[in-house]
Amino acid sequence: MASLLLFGGGYLGRRVADIWLANKQQVVAVTRFAERAAVWKQEGIEPRVGDVANAESLGALPLSDTVLFAVGFDRRAGATIESVFVAGLRNVLDRLPKKTQRIIYISSTGVYGQNDGQWVDENAICQPTRPGAKACLAAERLLFQHPLGQRAIVLRAAGLYGPGRIPRRREIEHGEAIPVPAAGFLNLVHVDDAARVVRTVALADRQRLSKIYNV
Repeated sequence: MASLLLFGGGYLGRRVADIWLANKQQVVAVTRFAERAAVWKQEGIEPRVGDVANAESLGALPLSDTVLFAVGFDRRAGATIESVFVAGLRNVLDRLPKKTQRIIYISSTGVYGQNDGQWVDENAICQPTRPGAKACLAAERLLFQHPLGQRAIVLRAAGLYGPGRIPRRREIEHGEAIPVPAAGFLNLVHVDDAARVVRTVALADRQRLSKIYNV
């Protein structure tokens, strides 16, 4: 039975979990919140209370077919973005069983940083300008340098949209013009499409996969 170990049960992660549950497969998910853990348990998810930024709180992690690191940054938590995205990933990697088969890390297309309208692909130079994107790129490099990195896939996701998250919704509903740079593009992916990509990568033959995909 294919199993999923999930870090980050937010907008994307929760939808990924639902796909596994719909296929009658085990989902173990780590959250900082005991209240959320109680809800997840009722919904069929096996919850673990822990914080990726606090290594000791993670305890011993279970062996799973797929590990998904889709942790978002919560400014209210008081941690730095590096302690969550980079150190947090390291804490997880160091506690995963050595027999872990596949690790999927959700990064961002923001790692490219190009803002002049040029097309980019997975081989484009990474020149992030924002703190979050810089942390994502640092986490990617950490992942590939780790002993488990040979089993890792990075998904650089564009901006997620979908139910409850429509960029510029008020302007659109009121027929107002949306300000954009002269040569700018808005890169988006529907959250359900992104979740299906995670599932596809998790089930694919690892030997045929690239290390990095733009989503």
